[in-house]
Amino acid sequence: MNLRRKAAVTLAATALIGAPVLTGSSLTGSAPTAEAAEAAVNARLYNMGTGLCLANPSSSQTAGTVMIQWSCSNSNSNYWSLKPMTGGGYHVVNKASGQCLAIPSGSTTLGVKAIQWPCGTEQGDEQVWVHDGIDQLRNAKTGLCLAIPKGTTDAGTEAIQWNCDAQNATNPNLDRQWLW
Repeated sequence: MNLRRKAAVTLAATALIGAPVLTGSSLTGSAPTAEAAEAAVNARLYNMGTGLCLANPSSSQTAGTVMIQWSCSNSNSNYWSLKPMTGGGYHVVNKASGQCLAIPSGSTTLGVKAIQWPCGTEQGDEQVWVHDGIDQLRNAKTGLCLAIPKGTTDAGTEAIQWNCDAQNATNPNLDRQWLW
């Protein structure tokens, strides 16, 4: 995606959801800046293909709850904190539950649903997410990316993991691209 188009999409997303949006490129490098880390505390994960946000349904406190896409709102269920990990990558923590976005048992099966799980309880990479340079979130253990199946725009659709869009910056699959 060229820089001009990326800036336009970012500005449109900011206007649409009414909150600051950081592009993934703001969070690349060995360590995020203090400004990026502070801004990430109240970030929403906005799917560029569907126009909806990653959400914790009904602000669930239950470990294993499947994460969904929903209208972007000011609810804590829509807010995530991207916390840098010392070894690289991020814990993506839901503000409503305090639990991490994870892939159950680090399964490498395509289509496995993304869940929330208490952070650090398994100390595994299934809770660590890496920004890949084209606004995709890749799970460190599975190597697969957070996605919305077939780019459906239905609210309530469950988030899954799917093949990443191998550096296809000129014609990306937007269902796997997230602004924050």
